[in-house]
Order: sequence, then C-alpha cells, then structure tokens
Amino acid sequence: MEHILVSMDIRQVADIPFPLFQQECMEGFLGAVYRAIHLAERIHATVHILLVLTSKPPALAVDKADDVKRLARKHLDLMIEKARANGVSVHYYMTMGNFETEVIRFVAEHKITMLILGLPNSGAGTTAEFQRTLCNIRQNIRCTIELVRRKEPLTTRR
Repeated sequence: MEHILVSMDIRQVADIPFPLFQQECMEGFLGAVYRAIHLAERIHATVHILLVLTSKPPALAVDKADDVKRLARKHLDLMIEKARANGVSVHYYMTMGNFETEVIRFVAEHKITMLILGLPNSGAGTTAEFQRTLCNIRQNIRCTIELVRRKEPLTTRR
C-alpha cells in the first residue's frame, strides 16, 4: 500500500506566536494536504500529516505548544473529516525538533512512498532556505517527492 506524507515546518519565534499559521504561509501547506488527499482517494493510499514544531530560544512553553496543536487541528479538521468520509485513511502527527531530521526519520519509520510539500509563496530568503532543506531531505530518503504550488488566479482579458 502507498503511504503519502505531507509535512510542515512550524517555526516558533519569541515575538511572533504563530508565523506559519498566517494565511499566506498556510496556503502552500493546505494545497499539499488537498493534493495528497485527492491522490490517496484515487490510488487507495494512506495519508500522513506531520507538523514539525521548531522552537527557537526562549524554549516553547507547554501551554503555547498546546495552542499550536489546537490551531493546527482547527485548520485541518474539516479536510481530514471529508477525506475520512470518502474512505481515505488520514493520520495526523505533531512533533518537536529539527524539520529535516524529523521528516527523514518519519519517512523511514512509516515506509513513506511519496512526500508532498507545499512551496513557499515568495521571498528570496524563504525560497533559498526551502531549497537547502529540500536538497538535504532528498539526499536522505528514497521516495518520490512532489512539490505543490498554489495556483494563481486567472486574469481576465479586457
């Protein structure tokens, strides 16, 4: 059976409580989840959703981590419920640690056959960091990697 992993790096910065739950940051991730669910429906695969919480100093308080979990679950609940109603097996995980390390470990432990990641919207720093992360992950796993980009709205001709 095929196993699809969709993963997101949630970085915690002391002065910004949930930077990656802002709309522009969530679009790529939710697009990747949407793609994974619809693909799993067609090929009868299991979807694993992994959120990796990367804490930057000062250390993340336990109650703050619980807030992150609740907020993440709120964003994903409807998609997960719909997928399960359509017969797709969806599993949700949250862990703390280094994003690359956790994804590589998860792929090996759960025999993942496809990794789907949402591309960041824009910004040279974000894109360069994403490329480095992707390169490091790709060198350490043996599965297909699919990158999903949010579709831009079509413009109308005048």
